[in-house]
Parts: sequence; C-alpha cells; structure tokens
Amino acid sequence: MSFPTTQWTHLAMATLNGDAAGQEALAAMCESYRKPVEAFIAARGYREAEVEDLVQDFFLRWLKSRAWKRAERLRGRFRSFLLGAVQHHLAHHREHESRQKRGGGDARLSLEEMVEAGFEAADFSDPAASEFDRRWAFAVVENALGRMEEEFSDRGRKEEFSVLRRFLPGSAGRMTMEEAAERLGQSVNTLKATIHRLRMKFRSALTACVAMTVSSPEEVAEEMNYLRTLLSSENRGPLPQG
Repeated sequence: MSFPTTQWTHLAMATLNGDAAGQEALAAMCESYRKPVEAFIAARGYREAEVEDLVQDFFLRWLKSRAWKRAERLRGRFRSFLLGAVQHHLAHHREHESRQKRGGGDARLSLEEMVEAGFEAADFSDPAASEFDRRWAFAVVENALGRMEEEFSDRGRKEEFSVLRRFLPGSAGRMTMEEAAERLGQSVNTLKATIHRLRMKFRSALTACVAMTVSSPEEVAEEMNYLRTLLSSENRGPLPQG
C-alpha cells in the first residue's frame, strides 16, 4: 500500500505553517470524530444539553490552541490523541465547576497546558473509552461509504450504489442476491463478481480513512485489525479480507 502523505501529523504541520488547506482538512477530520466525542462525553453521565456545549467548546478550543506549535510531538494514532485531549478537557471542566462551587476564581479551561505537559496519553481504562472506540469504528465505516458513494455519483451510478451498498458492512436494509440482480438488470453470477470487487474497493477506502489518522504505515494494519474486531462484536459482519 502506498502510504498517504496526508496523515494527521502532516495536516498538523500544515496548520502550524499557516496552510489554509491543511487547516481546513484538519478541521474536517475533527468533524468526522464528532460522534465518537459526543458518545464518550454522554457516557460520562452528562446531560444532553451539557454534552452539546462541551463538544462544541472542546473542538473550538482544540483547533485554536497551541497544539500544532508542537506538531513534531504528534505521533501515533489520532484516535488515541483525541481521546486524551477530550479527557483532559473534561478534567479542566470538572475543576472549573468545583472552583465555581467553592467561590473560587474563574480558572480558564485550556488545552494549551496539555501541550506544555507533552500531550497526556489517553486513559483507556475509563469505561467510557470503549464507547468512544465503538463510535470511532462506525465513523470510519461511514466515511469509507461516503467516499465510495461520491465516486459512484461522479460516474453517474448513484442508484447502482444504493443497491450494492446493502452488501457492505455497516449497511442497513438487507436484500437478497436475486432481488438485487433483478433491480440492476444483471445475472446473479455477474452480481456476485460485482460485489466481490466492491468489497475490495471498500476495504481500500477503509484503509485510506485509517491511514490518514496514524503516523506510520505499521499502525494501519493494527488499526484495521482493531476496527474489524469492533465491527464484528457489533454483529455487523466481518470486513472483507484482502
């Protein structure tokens, strides 16, 4: 596999250097992790309104923080780094709330302290971390499906993909081979070959999505294996092998 040059550490460097495109790409990557972050915070017992406020505040502060001035320190999985940042943000929030109750000063919540401390590692012993990872797996699948749908749409084959995607992991609304073949005007044997090729493309799309969020090629295989484990545990079917 050719390792993309747009992995998240490079996006961080682009942001540091004032690259508008890199900054926009990094913000888009963060947005794709919004649901996992929401799920993690909700699992910690916060009310729905609090969750929305905390998520919004976290991403705004994080993207505006000095984190990217220490971009050379960013190594490993974006998933792990982001979870550590969220945990750090919640710790500051709890400290702030405690100070307010004691009548203390208004301690500013800042992710910049985490930067100065060298980026605190994520605590995966936190029970809510498993919910974060589960939602991360779903987000990766959604991103990969979105890429494929866009590719089919660009070729004027959007309706075809709406049928074929039912044979991919993470898709709702199952359909029999016979029903799908009839809708597409193909024989069942032709459809089977089409689905086989589609699943290989889907795996490539998943790999590309994962590759953007790690800092070395070796981590791609590890994350893919972890992704497969999470999806299988949700009874969404195994990912295609390649």
